[in-house]
Amino acid sequence: MGTPKFLFITSLLLVFVTCSINPSYAQFEEDIPIAAGLNPDYVEYTDSVPYFYRDMRPDWVFLIENYPAIREFNEIFIKNEETSLLKRKFLTGDWGGLRTKLYNAGIVPTMTYVADFQGNPVGGKKKGFAYFHNIGLDLLVHTEKLFGWKGGRIHISASQRSGRSLTKRDIGNTFDVAQLCCGRTFKLVDLSLQQSLFEDKLNIRLGRIAGGDEFLSSPLYWLFVQNGIDGNPVGIFFNVGFSAYPNATWGVRVKTRPTKESYIMAGVYNANPERTKNKHHGADFSFDGPYLVIAEAGYHLNGRLKSSGLPGNYKVGGYYQSRDFNNFTDPSTKNGNYGFYILLDQMIYKESGSNYPHQGLHPFVSLLFAPDSEINTFPFFMNAGLVYKGLIPGRNNDYAGFAVVYGKYSNKIAPNNPQPTEFTPAEITGSEDFEMVLEWMYKIQLTQWLNIQPDVQYVIKPGGTGDIPNALVIGFQMGVSL
Repeated sequence: MGTPKFLFITSLLLVFVTCSINPSYAQFEEDIPIAAGLNPDYVEYTDSVPYFYRDMRPDWVFLIENYPAIREFNEIFIKNEETSLLKRKFLTGDWGGLRTKLYNAGIVPTMTYVADFQGNPVGGKKKGFAYFHNIGLDLLVHTEKLFGWKGGRIHISASQRSGRSLTKRDIGNTFDVAQLCCGRTFKLVDLSLQQSLFEDKLNIRLGRIAGGDEFLSSPLYWLFVQNGIDGNPVGIFFNVGFSAYPNATWGVRVKTRPTKESYIMAGVYNANPERTKNKHHGADFSFDGPYLVIAEAGYHLNGRLKSSGLPGNYKVGGYYQSRDFNNFTDPSTKNGNYGFYILLDQMIYKESGSNYPHQGLHPFVSLLFAPDSEINTFPFFMNAGLVYKGLIPGRNNDYAGFAVVYGKYSNKIAPNNPQPTEFTPAEITGSEDFEMVLEWMYKIQLTQWLNIQPDVQYVIKPGGTGDIPNALVIGFQMGVSL
């Protein structure tokens, strides 16, 4: 049996095993309109929705619009006034009608709790268990509703993180096995203004923002726990000063839409990694040091309600960062660093006769290239995987997935690494080859406000040297929309 077929069959077996955790889910599942699987009858489009979205599948709108405030709980365009605990959108409900009043006034507050529980019973430097959580606070203001300023949005967000890293303390690998990681702290994240012009044919966002919210991203990646893939392919962070949640820097992004199915966007961001350190709590507002310029073009295939074909996304992009980068091979430096990427996802099978338009199999791949191996820790990095929505009959809003994360270390890194860059892992020795991670996950949407996600990972060549035994990681992620 071929390796790809074996891996996918293995992932299906994991799905069937984990599905048995909550067999009672199906009795009320049909009453829960989750955005990533909506029947169009549940959708309420308002005047604030750009005209060319109004004939699009609501789940597709979520797939092509990246809103960090609702990564875990996609509440875009959903009308739900249920008060029942199992059917409501938020755990704490409507706050006695206050939430509805705020929404009608153009103010959308959200709070989410996401936690990773993981252990490595096999492999790594030692066996261990870790817990890490993120509490996200977001306030989105629609300026037209609030005070008549058409096309404007203000976004303010904060993050509180706490826990310990299984990767750093127990396994010793490079790509963190947890989506949530990298420092216990409270941070201001977003402080931004977004302005839509000409019915959103031109869109400008500026302020304290993160490049990873919109560039080099897909909601398909958010379904996974492994930090090498979740949100953004992590290889870029080891090469240049790219920012992603919960780290934001001063920046501006401009986006235009030549057609309803395509877009072109570009952004400029402060790339000083000192500004994103936990000790600053996101409140260092200085703008000094290098900058990062990034551009991306994309095409969305078959995203409309009347489209009969299989949907897909095709994106290409490139970036450049100013500053002097240390050369791995000698004491000299090189001015500037650059790279490019390709992101592809294309549904290849869709279940027939379903009211849930995205039920089926959706492969994806991301390829990152940083050509100068003398200054880039990962000249080549890739993610690839399969996502199946609604694999089990009667569980239309669950996701099953399998993914591979692969990073190839530069062969120019000298032993003992006399001149590491500020993005290079401190533990690097120069003997690294590659690190690979396999992940199997199954996301169980119990209610609109609660999901549980059993997850299994296998880390191959932790740290890239072969000195640490391959590690098996077992755990689950839990998300609650408060």
